[in-house]
Amino acid sequence: MLLVLSALYGCGADKDPQAAKTAPDADILPEDWQTGQIFADHIGKGRYGPEMTVIGAGAFSLGALKHDKQAQPNEKPAHPVLFAQPFAISRSEITVAEFGLFTRLSGYRSVAEIRGTSRVYDLASGRMIEGKGVDWRHDHLGKTARQDNPVVHVAFADAKAYTQWLSKTSGKRYRLPTEAEWEYVLRAGGETLYPWGDKLKRVEKGNLSAARDMLPNGRTLRNAIAGYGDGYWALAPVRRYSSEGFGTFDMLGNVSEWVEDCWHENYRRAPANGEAWVNPGCSQRVVRGSSWLAAAEQSRSSFRMPANADDSNPLLGFRVVRERQAHAANPD
Repeated sequence: MLLVLSALYGCGADKDPQAAKTAPDADILPEDWQTGQIFADHIGKGRYGPEMTVIGAGAFSLGALKHDKQAQPNEKPAHPVLFAQPFAISRSEITVAEFGLFTRLSGYRSVAEIRGTSRVYDLASGRMIEGKGVDWRHDHLGKTARQDNPVVHVAFADAKAYTQWLSKTSGKRYRLPTEAEWEYVLRAGGETLYPWGDKLKRVEKGNLSAARDMLPNGRTLRNAIAGYGDGYWALAPVRRYSSEGFGTFDMLGNVSEWVEDCWHENYRRAPANGEAWVNPGCSQRVVRGSSWLAAAEQSRSSFRMPANADDSNPLLGFRVVRERQAHAANPD
């Protein structure tokens, strides 16, 4: 069962998905997907999953552009990727409220909960330190997080567990995005250094490290972009900035995001069909996108970095992908 919220990018793009979920259900078959369609899957007992948008099949070049002077070796060689089938991606990063629903209904305990710590930002030193008792319920300072913040302090296994729960409760195939899917959506058909063009703009394009946004102690972040301001010195609630080309929010800034792929030092022998590049038992995964602490060069469309799969911190969250095919199960 699927709740259709909108059929085109820009149509209802800023609607509150929680409010929209009171509307009647609509059954839409996977083969009826239309590019730009916005929907939420029923996950049982009147509840709905994350708001999703359909991404059409297509092709693009994954990796650093030839004119990118800041490109790193791990962003090369750029290579063509073809998506033969459409897929759907969550418009926003998974929120504290959405992850909390999952833990409450499933009884899941996160990696940070079991470990008893997660890193937080220390205002006094300007560095990350271990915070005792910090988990997904907390923000960048280790305080109780807003429900509409992107969930942080989640390890790779936590993100995977959430997708598995969504698959079970919705009867559809949910998973993390592949690295290729993630960059395809961010670029939205463009071939520029940043999602909006080749120059770093000094206007509010996303939640980045901004020199005009002061910390509570009157300082600025070390990586602050000169002249930039977005209204938040650290985490921002989701959807505080305009949507990107394919109807998503916050792929640039706020938090970096886990993707499915294992870390590789470059793109040599990377899949050309958009699938995840996974080696059994890999201990490092790819992280894509900049965060509220990101420097200017980390806001480029091709920027990527590794992270230990068990890492949790206030810079890292995730979003989800739904495949076109239906799963065998059905929600209650």
